Amino acid sequence: MVEAMASRTYGGRFIHIRGDQIDLMRVVHRQVDGKRVELMVAENGEVREIRRLGDRCACLWPERRQVMLGDYPNINSRLSGERFESIDRLEDDYRLIDLGGSRVAGVNCQLMGVVPRDDYRYGYKLCIADQDSLLLRMSIYDERGRPIEHNQFTQIEPLDAVELTFQNELLEGLEADFERIELGGEPVEQAPIQQSTWIVDPLPAGYEIRSRSWRRNPVTGQYFEHMVITDGLATASVFVEKRDGNAARRVTRTDQGMTMAARSVDNVRITAIGDVPSATVEFLVENTVRDQAATDLELGESRRDE
Repeated sequence: MVEAMASRTYGGRFIHIRGDQIDLMRVVHRQVDGKRVELMVAENGEVREIRRLGDRCACLWPERRQVMLGDYPNINSRLSGERFESIDRLEDDYRLIDLGGSRVAGVNCQLMGVVPRDDYRYGYKLCIADQDSLLLRMSIYDERGRPIEHNQFTQIEPLDAVELTFQNELLEGLEADFERIELGGEPVEQAPIQQSTWIVDPLPAGYEIRSRSWRRNPVTGQYFEHMVITDGLATASVFVEKRDGNAARRVTRTDQGMTMAARSVDNVRITAIGDVPSATVEFLVENTVRDQAATDLELGESRRDE
C-alpha cells in the first residue's frame, strides 16, 4: 500500500470529515524523477488548491490572492500511505488486526485495524484495495475508540499518465500579484547564541526525536527551536521559544483530534502540538527541560573565550 500510494499515477475524488467540517476534494497524483507530485482541488467551500512537489507544498487561495508555502506536513489529513511506511517496526506500540473484506468506491478492499497498545497514540482503520493496493479509506480513532476523522475515496481511477503544470516548479503559472506567505517560520543556518539547550527526557515509550531545527518567528522576531517527535506513525512537534509573560501559565486544548499543550518556564514558552492524545502532548511539554550538562559546557567554553 505504501509503495502503491507513492509510485502509482492515479486520480479521483475523496471526502474528508473531521468534526463538523466536510471537504470534498479532487486529487491527481504522480511521480516525476523520483519526486511525488500531487494536486488537490476543493470542490466545496472557499476555492483553494493544494500543490505538492517533493517535500514542499503550496496552498493557493485565488479569491484572497494568497499562496501559503511550507514543508510538506508530517501530519496530513488525506489519504496517504506515508505515515504507515515504518509500520514494520511498530509491533511494540500497535497491533495489526485483519478486519475482513469490504468495498469502497465500488472497489473490493481489505479492512485493517492499527490498534495502539497504550493511551499515547491514536488508532486507525484502513481499507486497502485488493487489486492495486491503493489506500481507499483511512479513519482515525482517539484513545477511547471514538472516531475523529474519516477520509474515503468516492471515485478513483488509475491513470496511465497525466501532466501537471507545476511538476517542475511549485508556483508555475501563479500570477505576480499573489501575496506569498512562508509558514512555519524562517529557517536559520545556525542556532542563535546564548540560547539554552533543551531536551525531552524522558520521551513517551516508543517515541524518538526525528529532527531538530532552528527557525525565526516572522511576527515576534524571536528564534525558536522545533523538534519533531515520532513513534514511526504518530507525530508531534515541540516548539521552544523565548517569550515575555507569566512563567507559570499552562494550557491544554483539543480541536477535533489536533491537540496542543503549552507551559512557560522562566520566560521560555514550550508548546507541543500533534495528531495525538492530550496525554502525549502534556507528557512532552512537562518533560521538555534544559540540558544542564550541555548548558554548563557552553558556559565553560564562553568563559574561556572571554
